[in-house]
Amino acid sequence: MATIADPVIAALLLIPAGFVAGALNTVAGGGSFLTLPLLILLGLPHTVANGTNRLAILIQTAGATAAFRRADVLPVGVLVRLGLAAVVGAGLGSTLAVHVGETVFLRFLSIVMVLFTLFPLLHVDAPTREGPPRSGIGLLAAFVVVGFYGGFLQAGVGFLSLGATSWAGYGLVAGNAIKVACIFLFSIVSLSVFAANGVVDWGVGLALGIGTFAGALVGARLTLRAGDRILRFIVAAATLAFAVVLWLRT
Repeated sequence: MATIADPVIAALLLIPAGFVAGALNTVAGGGSFLTLPLLILLGLPHTVANGTNRLAILIQTAGATAAFRRADVLPVGVLVRLGLAAVVGAGLGSTLAVHVGETVFLRFLSIVMVLFTLFPLLHVDAPTREGPPRSGIGLLAAFVVVGFYGGFLQAGVGFLSLGATSWAGYGLVAGNAIKVACIFLFSIVSLSVFAANGVVDWGVGLALGIGTFAGALVGARLTLRAGDRILRFIVAAATLAFAVVLWLRT
């Protein structure tokens, strides 16, 4: 398995990048649009980068989930149902991800990065929905899709899950808490699939995870205070730059 040549330089890049990604992922989503291309550009094969990123995501979401739980904004009953649905999808998506070719993966990642860049730039509040949040088969099916996409790529899954919770009638704080906790649950499955196939660089993932964990704690506070606009624009610019570089590589 290929790894990064200079781990010291990698750590100096990955820890701050992980911090920004962890904060963004917790506030909304899209942090892996920074970390995943960075891992690839540092020299990891696409499958190893994809698998290694899951360790950082798992560490990050563990911290954020605990923070939301302490703040008593995480609906546990809803989480159990949606989390199980997402886990099923993630198992399938992760299995597909370890077998897809590099050119197909990088082209898909580049296109998705450009498309999802529009979402951080559009800060539109969801319309208020009367009555209790939806909790039927439609929402469960949506989280199977969320899990599948998250298992395959991860990058941008936060936007999908927030879209699903917003449609269901959950507010920003509760939606973020559900999103983060579901990603934590299905990341356990995804990381296991990648690890079983020998495509996780544990040292690099730990360095990245240190940054994402610290960023997630800050992101949880930002979510509760609703202050994320500047971070969205910074990451949108970086995402477009990475997308162009990755496309040119293929």
